[in-house]
Amino acid sequence: MIFDHIILATLWIIYCALHSVLASECVKKKMRQKLNDFKWYRIWYSVFALFFLIALFYFQVRLRTVQLFFLNDIILTAGVILSGSGLLLMAVCIRKYFMNLSGLRNLFVENFSNELQITGVHRYVRHPLYLGTFAFIWGLFLLLPYLSLLIANIIITVYTLIGIRLEEKKLMVEFGESYRKYRSIVPKLFPSFKAKPEL
Repeated sequence: MIFDHIILATLWIIYCALHSVLASECVKKKMRQKLNDFKWYRIWYSVFALFFLIALFYFQVRLRTVQLFFLNDIILTAGVILSGSGLLLMAVCIRKYFMNLSGLRNLFVENFSNELQITGVHRYVRHPLYLGTFAFIWGLFLLLPYLSLLIANIIITVYTLIGIRLEEKKLMVEFGESYRKYRSIVPKLFPSFKAKPEL
């Protein structure tokens, strides 16, 4: 059983590493040189990531694991609220920028430029998709308190926190003073609902 959990952790780390490497500017630059039609790269990358994730979930669900604690009404309620609100926030974000995330925009718009997202949920938190992800996975852990899920959640959380730091640097380079001003007003992960100066 311990060996199976080590394999699970290794697969999650490989998934996260591949996710970062294939999305890196260095790899994308090389692919632009090698591929005749680079606009398909993001879609193939998204399809690969999706199938890898499905296979990983399948392995994790079938894994013989340990329940770490027993549920009671308080834990159950907290888990439902946390995971439900996280899932809702993720759905709002994915709907807002599905075309960019999936790579479909590359097929229909040539040389499109990213816009700094500061409306909707972005008025209250800079990284709402990541906030929703954290709320969902840790709420799910309250509902399904298994060692396998704890391992996955820790790796996803560490990977995402590192990713946020790297993304912030990239956004500073891309949007400069606009992002610096936005960052000084809107919190990174814990939403603020106070009245804000004009963005």
